[in-house]
Amino acid sequence: MSNKSNVVVGIALAAAAGAAIGFLFAPEKGEDTRKKVKQNANTWADELLAAIRKGKDNAQQMADDAQNKAKSWKNKAKDEYEDVADTANRKVDSSMGATM
Repeated sequence: MSNKSNVVVGIALAAAAGAAIGFLFAPEKGEDTRKKVKQNANTWADELLAAIRKGKDNAQQMADDAQNKAKSWKNKAKDEYEDVADTANRKVDSSMGATM
């Protein structure tokens, strides 16, 4: 998990813990408090799931970008190699012709 993902999860867990402690000390009836806890837990779960999905999408995009860059660099290196090899072969051929 990346540092950003760890931070998001940490913030979500800290918020959940803080809210849970707040509900425990809230001067409301137990039934009302439980309803609020359930509603907030569902909201936080949805938000956390959305953050995880976004992180997964970002990670996939970064992996795709890296793969495309690697292919591009590979093709560029291959082209450069072929250019150098052609130049070397021409020079060898021309020097062989000059010595004969």
